[in-house]
Amino acid sequence: DQTNDYAHYNPNPTIDDALNAFGSGDMRTAFNDFDQLASGGDAQAQFYLAYMLDHGLYGAENIYGAFSWYQKSAEQGYLPAVAYMGYLYATGRGVIRDDKKAFKWYTKAAQMGSADAQEALGTMLRDGIGYRRDYGLAAQWFQQAAMQDNARAQADLAQMYLSGHGVQANPAVALYWYKYAARQNDVYALTALGYMYRNGVGVKADAAVALEYYAAAARQGHAPAELALAHMYERGEGDASKGPSDAALWYFKAARQGNAEARMRLAYDYENGYGLPQDSALAIKWYTMAMHENRDMSALVALARIYREGKIVPRDIGKAAGLYKECAATGVPECQMQLGLLYKDGQGVDRDQGLAYVWLDLAAQGLPAGKEKSDAVVARIEVANGMSQGDLDHARSAVDAWQIAPLSSVNW
Repeated sequence: DQTNDYAHYNPNPTIDDALNAFGSGDMRTAFNDFDQLASGGDAQAQFYLAYMLDHGLYGAENIYGAFSWYQKSAEQGYLPAVAYMGYLYATGRGVIRDDKKAFKWYTKAAQMGSADAQEALGTMLRDGIGYRRDYGLAAQWFQQAAMQDNARAQADLAQMYLSGHGVQANPAVALYWYKYAARQNDVYALTALGYMYRNGVGVKADAAVALEYYAAAARQGHAPAELALAHMYERGEGDASKGPSDAALWYFKAARQGNAEARMRLAYDYENGYGLPQDSALAIKWYTMAMHENRDMSALVALARIYREGKIVPRDIGKAAGLYKECAATGVPECQMQLGLLYKDGQGVDRDQGLAYVWLDLAAQGLPAGKEKSDAVVARIEVANGMSQGDLDHARSAVDAWQIAPLSSVNW
């Protein structure tokens, strides 16, 4: 209700009046005071007025109105506004996204000493966003922000020392900075420390310590840490009392956040009753989510196998064939082999020795050395022996066409 604003009107507010009202939760008075001061050119008031409009602290959210005030404040050199302009352009909030303008504002704020801007600028330089990639300069900005105790910058700097990008690789220095960031519960640092202690990188391997770091990040909902924790629980690493059922809980947490590997593991566990009661419907649910949402071809392969084998659901060779077609068309040799066999025997599809040859030949070329590759070669030879020379030449041409333009040979 903004009808009684006059009762909250102060004809000559100071910035302290406005800040005190804001701090006490009197948003009506704060808004009116900031509005007057901002209109008079006070850069700090302009920033706070923008913030209130941005977040709907008095009235409806209005990011577009907020942007104008953020910009006025930034143009006067008010540091929080300068840094935030970088964020707005980087994310396209209230304005068309523009990485070059984001880089410009972050650079200005970084040079003025904003640790958040220094970290953001380092990230843009590291990733080549808004400017050419420059690992060395990125490391310098991360260093400056890290020295101001910016946890994300400390983790970023540690990662560069671990990888040797922009600095001389030094796992001991990486460990140092990760530990600083971990003191502030930075999930990336906690997860990285879990990795280092689990694998003995820059420190003596210690599964129990690794487990503690992973658990600290996992409790904050960090999916990679949840996944790593599940892996360790599954194997009893660091805590012999844990096992597959404990792992399943963390696979579920990571899967719910969209982690593809966790979804695959959870589906596998439900399919095989590993750490969880066997449940074909839930297995198919998680495989399907991994297939559609994560575009994970291994999930498609698993679903096709389930319908082909008919062990946990009624056998549906037609559905399996449809899945193998989709997978084979993306170039997965395992699917190409299975689809070739289905065409060879006329299962789930019309028998077609030409298509059988095409898919088996592509599979034989793509599979690594081993039994499956040998089986594909043998099946291809069997198919070829039953084909006329003309049909065989046509099939081989289709294989050649695939090598030039995949998918062109599917409808050969």
